[in-house]
Amino acid sequence: MRPYVFPYFLLGGVLYFLYLCEKGLIKGIRPKSARWSAYIIMWIFIGLRGHIMSDFIIYYPFYNETCPSLLILFDAWPASLFEPGYVLYASIVKTLGFDYFAFIAISSLIDIGVFAWFFHRYCKSMILPLIFFVAFNGLLMEFNLLRNIKAIDLFLLSFPYLQNRKFLPYLLLNILGFSFHNSAALFIPLYFLLDKKMPKWLIWSSFIAVNIFYFLNISIISDLMSQLSFLEETRMYDKITGYASNSDEFKFSIGYFERTFAFILFSLLYEKLIHQNKSNIIVYNCFWIYYCSFLLFYEVSVLTERIPFLFMFSYWILYPAVTELNFRYRQIISLIISFLVILKIWTSYNFEPCKYENVLFGISDYHTRKNIYEKNV
Repeated sequence: MRPYVFPYFLLGGVLYFLYLCEKGLIKGIRPKSARWSAYIIMWIFIGLRGHIMSDFIIYYPFYNETCPSLLILFDAWPASLFEPGYVLYASIVKTLGFDYFAFIAISSLIDIGVFAWFFHRYCKSMILPLIFFVAFNGLLMEFNLLRNIKAIDLFLLSFPYLQNRKFLPYLLLNILGFSFHNSAALFIPLYFLLDKKMPKWLIWSSFIAVNIFYFLNISIISDLMSQLSFLEETRMYDKITGYASNSDEFKFSIGYFERTFAFILFSLLYEKLIHQNKSNIIVYNCFWIYYCSFLLFYEVSVLTERIPFLFMFSYWILYPAVTELNFRYRQIISLIISFLVILKIWTSYNFEPCKYENVLFGISDYHTRKNIYEKNV
């Protein structure tokens, strides 16, 4: 085992131990204490990290160069790479005198707080979703997608308003999310769709259709861009076509089989999941969008990293929900899911840019970690 992945397995193991305590299967730690311990450990792991993965290469100099003034929207934002909400948020934290690592700690504390609130409200266990968060790209989003995760936080906070059909607070929260990352604009029209129960014919016909597009190499984005000739003069055209020409191939990958297994599993158990918790209608619809958009946008790497990831949280809810259901072959499915969790952690964090460092124990400087990333790309 490479040493890079060991801290991530250790984190998963500690969370699993605390989950058993939460369920009462291990005595000595009360369920409430187990939950508090799990979220404190998760915050220490995420919030006190050093420079990990890749996007710190952009965010670290951005924060250090951010003007510690609330006037930043008028003097610095127009030249910034980022959306105004995120720029203003960073400026406020900088104005309060916090350095980059304190900024990361504060940002992570906000995220963990939102997740704790959401899991407490919509899951039977508050700890089990954290294990799936670790396995299914939650850490990647915390480490790399700093603006996206804030937009997702705001969508999760708007979830009750979506359920209760209160459009105005839902709209305002997601407009705020849009100010952190523009991909969050997608959440706004989905207000009118996400709470609708999906007929089986639509579930399975869409599954077949997106797989046909995927395996026949039908390039939706490239074809669409070629039809919109007026875009050729814009920076967006060059950016998207550049991402398309450098996109990775996902066919017959471990990721494809895992996603497809999840789609089939959640769809076969659709009625049971809804009966368990009516909110799972919305969560399943989010997963459906995740799966379909991943296969439709596979040719453009930036879209597979941005659009589907908006709905990644559905994994963290639906897999734990499945483990709580009573159905035939439950034990076999639980073993498969456990294997997938281990496999996902192994494949996600088993390379040098993921080498874990924490400010409590000393970290490498910016240039050292940047060189490590560039060497491995």
